[in-house]
Amino acid sequence: MRRSKEIMVLLALFIVMAAGTLWYVIDRRAQNRANLPATATTTAPDPASAPLVEVDPPKPVLLGTAETERKTIDFSSGKAVVKDTPEDKAALEAGLRDIADATKDVTFEAAKPEPKPADAPKKP
Repeated sequence: MRRSKEIMVLLALFIVMAAGTLWYVIDRRAQNRANLPATATTTAPDPASAPLVEVDPPKPVLLGTAETERKTIDFSSGKAVVKDTPEDKAALEAGLRDIADATKDVTFEAAKPEPKPADAPKKP
């Protein structure tokens, strides 16, 4: 039985692709394992010997209050931080002007009811 060249070429391509995929997966898993942070094996300090420090938990930022009205809330650090810089105020005012300009001529009309078709003869 004679094998055609096309089948041999496709078989060789499949073997090369499978080997490349296997190499990539093995290499990627090795890199991920190397980048894992080292776990701390030290024991926790004795709570009785630690000094007592009273820490107030941060109060949550409530939206829609006087504190946050026309101010920027930054979540980039993972926590809500209220900012009120001149650059933020200028950007907010420019955005509000753009919105006002875009919506000043927009009106919405109520949908007109469709006329009912004339009474057609009923089929028996």
